[in-house]
Amino acid sequence: MVLKMSRPTRHPVTGIYQFRKRVPENLIPLIGKREIKISLGTRDPQQAKIAHARILATTEAKWRQLAAGLISLSQKQAVAMSGEIYRMMITENEDDPGPPHLRQAGLIADHLHLRPEKVKILQLMKDDALFEKVLETYRTRRNDRAINDYLKQHGYRLDEPSFERLRTAVAHAVLQAKEHLLKLANGDYRPDPDADRFPILDLAAREKDASQPGKYGVAQVFEDYVAEKKVAPATYKKWIGLISKVAAEVPDIRDLTGDWIVDWKDRLLKSGLSARYVRDSHLACLRATCSWAKSNRRIAVNPLDGINVAAPQKTTTRQKWFTPEEASIILKGSLVPPPPRATREMASARRWIPWLCAYTGARVGEIAQLRRQDIQEDGGHLLIWITPEAGSTKSRNPRFVAIHPHLIEQGFVDFVRAQPKGPLFYDPARHRGGKAGNAQYNKVSERLAAWVRELGVDDTRIRPNHAWRHLFKTEARAAFMDVGARDYMQGHVPATEGEAYGGYKPHVLAHEIAKLPRFEFV
Repeated sequence: MVLKMSRPTRHPVTGIYQFRKRVPENLIPLIGKREIKISLGTRDPQQAKIAHARILATTEAKWRQLAAGLISLSQKQAVAMSGEIYRMMITENEDDPGPPHLRQAGLIADHLHLRPEKVKILQLMKDDALFEKVLETYRTRRNDRAINDYLKQHGYRLDEPSFERLRTAVAHAVLQAKEHLLKLANGDYRPDPDADRFPILDLAAREKDASQPGKYGVAQVFEDYVAEKKVAPATYKKWIGLISKVAAEVPDIRDLTGDWIVDWKDRLLKSGLSARYVRDSHLACLRATCSWAKSNRRIAVNPLDGINVAAPQKTTTRQKWFTPEEASIILKGSLVPPPPRATREMASARRWIPWLCAYTGARVGEIAQLRRQDIQEDGGHLLIWITPEAGSTKSRNPRFVAIHPHLIEQGFVDFVRAQPKGPLFYDPARHRGGKAGNAQYNKVSERLAAWVRELGVDDTRIRPNHAWRHLFKTEARAAFMDVGARDYMQGHVPATEGEAYGGYKPHVLAHEIAKLPRFEFV
């Protein structure tokens, strides 16, 4: 691609040596000219040779890079490039950083983009949409000239996703550089403590691990974590979509950086997601994956360490349990004959699951998954065996719950004995072959919640199934139910380490559950 070695040429008028080199034909459209001419700034032939050799090496490297075509940057490579721009800014300005007030003013644009809480904006135009468009354009593209100058200098041609990745990295690097230059302007010449956060640029880094292409993939690491941890199917279903979106932006887990994660978090919040949801889903998912990756030598540090979301305290305007009126509406509704087209299992679910939730405090999914064999008798005491063998439990531990006398009087045990072996509230034969995260008992729970809303219990401040757990706890306290037995039957963590010892015999559970007052209405 490159022509034969050239040498300095003397300008016929000034006598100053020049660097002159013809541009390869295939690069002329990219460079925009057929020949490069650069003054070497000297009439001394020896100095000219030195300068010529330096410019020749730089030019040929740039042309090789241009000829390579579009390149795709990893997150790590984008941060490394931003580090070169950071160091260039510091080198050019550290000796004479200028007056502090000018440096302070120069930070406004960067704060507008990355720390908007530090900037007050006065809108002078009436067109809100145009104002937002102008503001967003200014925020995102203000460093594009510096980026393009850097890319042109080195001959890098980036694909669109890589340019966006670099734009984000440079925004953080420029802010860091300007804040350090402000310190210099104020006479503080101590080194920037975060200057070493930028890795060394290595555009061939991917080739080093060609023998193990999937080992460090974000998606693969997540799958390995799930397999080892044996994550619940419902959790996997909720997290796999989030991880896939991360992997689309940063395929290699070694390229995840704190800066990218903070930017990702900010983008999620700006999209309208609540801080609590971002914290408890997106960050929780990625944090668990990276924690496993660190302990299994996939990454050296967890990039999420020290990163969190300042979720505001949730405001509540009512209690989390059903009022007597709401409980009455649901329990009365369970006694109404079901619609003609309702399946036998769904009709049974409407009839019994609300009462079972009310008298056990169990999660609705734990009740919806019950099988005939889970209703047992021990020493004359009737018990419900809640076990992950039937579907799932939050703690993955099984437990017994005594059946309340009112349930027995209503005929629940007789109902169970009349059922075929297997699930009580859904028919496995109707399963459509979906994944474990879409278990049939979860669908039963969803349909019950919709039905409760149809009955008129439509206050969105409470959860139509989960409110039974809060009501059970409230009534159990009022009845002075034993704390340990109460928590055990609800599947809650024991209050003390001592309470975790031993277990609860059937007669103890029966005695405690009988303390719970009946749900009766006229």
